[in-house]
Amino acid sequence: MITICMLNQQGPLIMFKWPSEQDPINESLHNGSHCLFYDPEFEHSKITYNQKLHDLGNWANDLINEVGIDNFLTDKRNHYDIANLVKLNMWIHDIRYNGIVKPMLVWYLDNEQYIATNGESRLRAMECIPKIVSVRAFISTGVKHKKNFEHLTPVTTFDQFAELCPAQAGQEFLFRLGDPAGPYGLDWYEYNSQRTASITPSEELGVELVTNYLEQYPDTVFTVEWFNQLIDWNFYKCTGITQL
Repeated sequence: MITICMLNQQGPLIMFKWPSEQDPINESLHNGSHCLFYDPEFEHSKITYNQKLHDLGNWANDLINEVGIDNFLTDKRNHYDIANLVKLNMWIHDIRYNGIVKPMLVWYLDNEQYIATNGESRLRAMECIPKIVSVRAFISTGVKHKKNFEHLTPVTTFDQFAELCPAQAGQEFLFRLGDPAGPYGLDWYEYNSQRTASITPSEELGVELVTNYLEQYPDTVFTVEWFNQLIDWNFYKCTGITQL
């Protein structure tokens, strides 16, 4: 059964439990107008994404200098990115030692242009892990680019997609499909993972951790080196980690 979870400017997010009688992957191909491929060793340096690790650090540093630590922390508009400070620090160390769990999804538009549609946080984390040069990735594109990817595995069913993730029976997936007339068929996806949930603090907890951290280290400057240092965040929490 398809459940409409939310609407946004780019269309509805739809939830499926795998296995399912309905097939969002097959639907995303729009009767052959679009293609989806799987690359087990995609060079992530090819992927374009918006905010680099130093950009997030500079945002925090500049805003703290402008409004002060207290206003920085209490402004709810900042809370998502404040939580990301903690999440990225956690992810860098987890990915360094345990690798990446989920395949990325990238759009291929033309002229070797690959755009991250999910997994941008993983790309930021990998800026600190140069030994990782490739990732598992799904490539979403139009049929006119099909010949560019004939060496890769085409993905045409939800079962095939879930097995490549890999998923367990009962796993919940969120998908957003592209427009039938657009340049790609599968727009975005996500699925719940116990591994990633354990290192992904809620927004509320992320703000709490940074608040307690800055109380102890008020002169902190958020640099790439800061993200790359090992921090025991258990020391800065008042409550247990809330898993998503």
